[in-house]
Formats: sequence, C-alpha cells, structure tokens
Amino acid sequence: MAKVRGGPALLGGASCCGALVFMDRSHKVDIGGLLAGSRQLMVINDEVPIEPFEGLDFPDRLRVELELRQADRMRVVEGSVDGRVHGQCDGCLEDVDLQLHVDVDERLDPAHGRDVDPFGESNVLTGERLDVADLAQQSVLSALPMGLRCSPECRGLCPVCGANRNTGECSCQSAHI
Repeated sequence: MAKVRGGPALLGGASCCGALVFMDRSHKVDIGGLLAGSRQLMVINDEVPIEPFEGLDFPDRLRVELELRQADRMRVVEGSVDGRVHGQCDGCLEDVDLQLHVDVDERLDPAHGRDVDPFGESNVLTGERLDVADLAQQSVLSALPMGLRCSPECRGLCPVCGANRNTGECSCQSAHI
C-alpha cells in the first residue's frame, strides 16, 4: 500500500474485507508526484517475486517497505526488503534456508535512469516510474554472501571420501589430516 502524505494511494495491492490481497501485476510505481520542494513522502508496501539466481531460489515473495521523497534533483529511497533464500551450503552441500533482511538506502537521479544508462545506479527508474521488483532484486543479490553456509561452524566434506564432516567423523579423516 502506498501513501502520499495527506492522503492514501493504493500501490501495493487491493484491500478486501480487511485483508490485503496481492495480485499478479506490474511492480512499477509512478513517482512523478514527488516534486522538488513539495516535501511529499510516498510509502510503498509491496510483495515481489524474485526469479532463481545461480542456484539460489526465493520460495516466497520478498516483502518490500520503502519511503520515497524528493531531495534536490534526486529521489531518496529508504526502507527494507525481507524474505527467504534457499540453496545449497558451499561447504557440505546440505540444503540451507536463510531469512534475509536488507536495508535500502538509495539516491536515484531521474536524469540518468534506465533509458539513459541501463547499467547505471539509477537503472531502476524509467522516466518517472520506479521498478520496485528490480530494486528489491538488485538490493538482495548485492547483499547475499558469495556462498551460502549452513552455519559458521560448517566443517564441509571430507576431501578424500566426501563424507559430511558435520554429521560425524570418517575413517579416512584421521589418517590423512
């Protein structure tokens, strides 16, 4: 749900019988109303799907809560993205489910959006439209570690027999290590 200070504007979903229902739709939000000097604040609450990425799955939609405001010629985007990632532990190859929380703090320049620089810092803007799903995906993927671990104490696999050293010792481990 989005609100412009002074009155609500629905952006995150439809409200029905007191429940917020999210529908398949575009996750692009018109932020043209954030005019320089107007001191307006736009609040976006949305749930966005993220496609699998390099062996990582996002089984649930990511919860996105953002506040947008104008600061000089920039759009300031602050908030958070929460969700869950599923993949394999890089050490022992066991399944890993991690809860994600990523703080978002971006300054976007509408003059350098996707139309001008598709790989630039403001590439989540197309004209006066913010792509919430793309912003959430970029924020989450850049915050993920290079490899998932089931725990900081993961001992990995035995390099000789391939046994999972987290579940017990193997007979070759003491002979070779």
